Amino acid sequence: MDVGEWNAATAVAVSKQDPKPARGRLWSGAKIRYIRGKFAHLRRNLQRKKRLDLVKRIGHKEKRVVNQQLHIIANEIIAYAKQFEKPVIVMEELKNIRKNMNGSAKLNRRLHAWSFKKLQTYIEYKANLEGIPVVYVNPKNTSKRCHRCGHVARANGREFRCPKCGLVYNRDLNSAANIAHALTRGMGWGRSEPPNSQMKS
Repeated sequence: MDVGEWNAATAVAVSKQDPKPARGRLWSGAKIRYIRGKFAHLRRNLQRKKRLDLVKRIGHKEKRVVNQQLHIIANEIIAYAKQFEKPVIVMEELKNIRKNMNGSAKLNRRLHAWSFKKLQTYIEYKANLEGIPVVYVNPKNTSKRCHRCGHVARANGREFRCPKCGLVYNRDLNSAANIAHALTRGMGWGRSEPPNSQMKS
């Protein structure tokens, strides 16, 4: 399970019987981005008018609206996992990720508003209620590694293109496959062709 800004969450499934990633699913982050942008615009206008009391009030409202969307996504992720026998949800350990952000001020503000940790917390809480184990793995190169051949390269826009084996693939699905393989490699499972993605969002 990969979490991000463009797609709030992305999942693929692997199994011991068929280590090839399959049943790809995307949960769009568009609604959360829209909510964040709308409230940021309102805050700027209120700050110019020195209505700091209202700035705090709409901040609480923004939090409630975003949390509602995160709960909806987390519930759908649990439903996705439950279709498999004895599922395990695997996610990246993303501690201290914000400390390493070094983009523009605008980009950093946007990424600091990214609710990845809260979404992971909701997923883990709901998974525990269903008896589904949650495992966190090292995020190193999960977004840069070809899930088919293991070559490390940079994604280009929304696509990952591997210069070694020629794979052209959705970058978030590729990351999700690498996250799954980060766990299964230690279990002696293999990796194979690209997943048969349902491409839902």
